[in-house]
Amino acid sequence: MTEKVPILIVDDLPQNIMAIEAVIADEGFDVITASSGNDALRLSLKHDFALLLLDVQMPGMNGFEVARLIRSNPKTHHFPIIFVTAGIKDLLDQIEGYETGAVDYLIKPFEPIILRSKLQVFRELYLQRKVIERFYTNLEQLIEERTSELKEANKTISLLAATDELTSLFNRRYFNECLHGAVSAARRHTYPLAMIMIDLDHFKSVNDTYGHSAGDLILKTFSDLLRDIIRTEDVAARWGGEEFIVLLPHTASEAAAALAERIRTAFEKQTVGAKAINLSASFGVVQLQESDDADILIRRADTALYQAKNAGRNRVVLG
Repeated sequence: MTEKVPILIVDDLPQNIMAIEAVIADEGFDVITASSGNDALRLSLKHDFALLLLDVQMPGMNGFEVARLIRSNPKTHHFPIIFVTAGIKDLLDQIEGYETGAVDYLIKPFEPIILRSKLQVFRELYLQRKVIERFYTNLEQLIEERTSELKEANKTISLLAATDELTSLFNRRYFNECLHGAVSAARRHTYPLAMIMIDLDHFKSVNDTYGHSAGDLILKTFSDLLRDIIRTEDVAARWGGEEFIVLLPHTASEAAAALAERIRTAFEKQTVGAKAINLSASFGVVQLQESDDADILIRRADTALYQAKNAGRNRVVLG
């Protein structure tokens, strides 16, 4: 089906409009008419015209004034305008018409074949413009889609880079990045910051006795339990091997020790595998002190963990 191309015919005399309509009736145009300059301006804001056939001599606002206003509006300045007139008085009139932005003149009485030929040129230009506009619209949509996909891919890559593959907790590198920022924020805003370092008891002997698949299952079991118990704002990571570490913003040492005891008790009640392997873990808990930096805080947590293990394991030691 041939696409109808909208054009606007502006003339205060209905017979002039009818004469043009009769010539272009089967030329593939959607003809819209206006009988005044004000009507033409109103309609030009509602439609995307391929062409305006604009009478020069009209009462109230003449064609030159209408053309200037259409050209001055960003929404309509691209509309081609052909002035329709009974004649051009002199060269100055012709220059004025072109200065308003007109692309051509149509002199009454006009030859129908000339009118149809002129209009077909603008019909083709309009259709080509629409093809280009659709192309760039589709291109913009494609770019938006690809940009969104790229953002999601980068987000996934960043998450994978920060995550321990086995346990799906954060890895040591990402935890260290978070720790330095958390220590700085705690200092700046003067709120407490606690840390828990954890070691799964007798893990090497479990691996030796039941195999590495059982060991992996224990690591996953503990990681899931840890993730369920801590808060959203806490940061839990696999520190290495069977060691884990948790950063607790806005938390003092007593509350952190109570949380560690909850985790210890819950893990002690877990059993893994058909042979019901008994599980336990040791915990070292510390709170950021005025003289601590990130490295010192980790060393203090590690020392508290060593004390828990040295005291018989399966316990929480507050450093």
